[in-house]
Amino acid sequence: MEETVLTSFLIGLATAYFLLHAYQLFLRKDSSRLQRVLAVIFVQWAAFNLKDLFLTVHEHNNQNVQDIVILIDGTCLIGYTCLIYELIRPGWASFRKVLWMLLAYIPFFASWFLWHDELVIRCYITCLFLAGAVIFLLWLREARRYVRYIRDNYSNIDEIDISWLRVVAWFFITCQLLWVVISIISHPLTDCLYYILSIILWQITLEHVLRQEPLSIEITDPDELAPTCKYSFAKTLPVIIEEEELYLNPTLSIKELASHIGTNRTYLSKYFTHVQQTTFYDYINRLRIEKKSIPLMQCHPEYTLEKIAAESGFQSLSTFYRSFLKLKGIKPSEYRKRQ
Repeated sequence: MEETVLTSFLIGLATAYFLLHAYQLFLRKDSSRLQRVLAVIFVQWAAFNLKDLFLTVHEHNNQNVQDIVILIDGTCLIGYTCLIYELIRPGWASFRKVLWMLLAYIPFFASWFLWHDELVIRCYITCLFLAGAVIFLLWLREARRYVRYIRDNYSNIDEIDISWLRVVAWFFITCQLLWVVISIISHPLTDCLYYILSIILWQITLEHVLRQEPLSIEITDPDELAPTCKYSFAKTLPVIIEEEELYLNPTLSIKELASHIGTNRTYLSKYFTHVQQTTFYDYINRLRIEKKSIPLMQCHPEYTLEKIAAESGFQSLSTFYRSFLKLKGIKPSEYRKRQ
C-alpha cells in the first residue's frame, strides 16, 4: 500500500512538472522552434503520466490493460526522435513526420486488438528497441556532420554545440531499458525509479534547450569539396585577420569574415579545410591564444583567467580551457605557473 502511495505521488509530481514547463515554454515570447517542439513533447509526457496516475489509483492491473499501456507508452519514441533530429536539422520535426511515424504503430495496435496475443507485445517491444537503435545510429552520423559544420563556420560554439546531448542520450537509453524492464516485470519500486529518472532527464534537457541558440544550417560535405582550388585571398587573409585583430570578435562567424574580405562562405570554408588543414573554429581560437592569451599571461600576471579569456575573444572560460588544452597540451593555469 505504501509503495502504491509513493508511486502515485511521483506520478502526480511528474505530471505537474511536465504541465508546468510545457505551459512556460508555450508562453515564452522569444521561444525558438526547438523549445516549442520540447513543449509539445512535455504535453505528451504529461498525458502519459495522467494515464498512469488514473490506472494506479484505480488499480487496473489486468493483463489487457497493461498491454494497452505498453502499446501507448511505446509512442514516446516519436518524441525522442523529433527532439534529437530537430537539434541537428532545424525544421525537421513536423506534424507530417509525426503522422508518418505513427503509421508504423498501426500494425501492432491492430494485431493486438485482433488477437490479444502476448507475442504481439513481445514483438512490439523488440521492434521498438531495434528502431530506437537504428534512429540513434543514423542520428550519430548526422550529428558528426553538424559538429563539423559549426566548427567550420563559427569561432565560438558554446550556445550551438550539442555535445551535451551525449549525456542526455545515455539517460534516454537508461530510461528506455528501464521501461522495458517495467513492461516485463511490473513492480512499484521500478516504477518510482523510472519517474525520478524521467524528471532528472528532462530537466537536464530543458536547461540545455533553453540555452541552445537557433541555427540555420546549410551543410556541405567537406569530402565533396575540391582540394585543388586556388584562393586569391590566401596570402592576404591571415594578414587581415591578425592586423585587424578580427579574432577578438567573440561572435565572429565565417560568413562575417567572408563578407569582410569579399568572398563567399563556401569558398572560404574550402580554404580552411584544404589549405590550413583545420576548421575555422580551431584556426580562430589558435590566434586568440597565441596572439592574445599568452601575451596577457606573460605581461599581466595579476589578470584572472576569466579576464584573459574575455579579452582574448572567448565567450566562456570553458571554451578557453578546452582550446588552450588542445593547442598547448596543458591547462592555462599550469602554463601560467611555468612562466
